[in-house]
Amino acid sequence: MLAGVGGTLIGALIPVSVHGRGEKILSALMAFTAGFMAALVFLDVLPESLEAGGRIWITLLFAFLGAAIVFCAGLILDKRTGEHKHDEEESLPDLHSAEGKRELYVGLSLAVALVLHNIPEGMMIGTLAGEGSAWFAALLIALHNIPEGIAMSAAFGKSGMRRWLGVLIAASTGLAAVAGALIGYFVSNISGVLTGMCLALSAGAMLYIIFDDMLAEAYARTKCKKVAAFAILGIIAGALILWE
Repeated sequence: MLAGVGGTLIGALIPVSVHGRGEKILSALMAFTAGFMAALVFLDVLPESLEAGGRIWITLLFAFLGAAIVFCAGLILDKRTGEHKHDEEESLPDLHSAEGKRELYVGLSLAVALVLHNIPEGMMIGTLAGEGSAWFAALLIALHNIPEGIAMSAAFGKSGMRRWLGVLIAASTGLAAVAGALIGYFVSNISGVLTGMCLALSAGAMLYIIFDDMLAEAYARTKCKKVAAFAILGIIAGALILWE
């Protein structure tokens, strides 16, 4: 709930502009969090997966599978978005402006994407629960969801939707993380091999989200090379905290 609903809700409640200085702050936060989460995956989640599963090929296979699942889900979402943008003015009644319709669909697309992302993120938290490091992962994912909540709330606001409804939709996307956590927790408790599989699956999904989504979006917001510096700082900070 903290990672999924909490982070997105906090972001949706922040009434900040996504222009100028607001863009730079969001970009830096996303890059730093991406680096921090990359350190978590490489220094904690993948080693735990290898230790639990006992076979490196299992870890590699399921990490690739996790990345492939998120990649395919993204392709489907992009295709749906493109089809809608092509004929949105013909298919929707003339109740709002064309700009309002576009912003509404942007917000809904972000909501669907966040639901898809929250499932493997929740699985990682649930699987790590037995190892005692789930709270740290939950905090990082909550930080990652704050900018997503801000962007979703801003899009819904521009579409003319009531603010309370936009906030409610944004927060409800986090319930997917709760479902993923329950799946990861109960499946991983069946055997050590399944624990390793769940960790590798969520690690692969998280790596794809980090490099294809978080870092790409952070750079797209400002087109500034400082994004790389914040990502490196996140990796270093994560490595120092996770160092045993």
